[in-house]
Amino acid sequence: LPLSLLVETRQRCDAQVHNLYGPTEASIDVTAWSAPLAASEVEALAAVPIGRPIWNTHTYVLDDALNEVPIGVPGELYLGGVGVGRGYVGR
Repeated sequence: LPLSLLVETRQRCDAQVHNLYGPTEASIDVTAWSAPLAASEVEALAAVPIGRPIWNTHTYVLDDALNEVPIGVPGELYLGGVGVGRGYVGR
């Protein structure tokens, strides 16, 4: 969800906005984030986060050697849990 779209949506209507993320290899969504209702909090964001894992889902950000990276360090998103498509299990 682009930050500019979130800001515009909050300016035009008084609605709760949720960012739901889910890549192709997972069924539906794997992470969720609810935007704050206060416009000042939305405008203070540097970017819209993808959120936290939903129930029964695990997310990991790993480096090229498959080690977890610290918060804020770029890496590749890996998923685990019941929502991962069968063709991706064990890969």
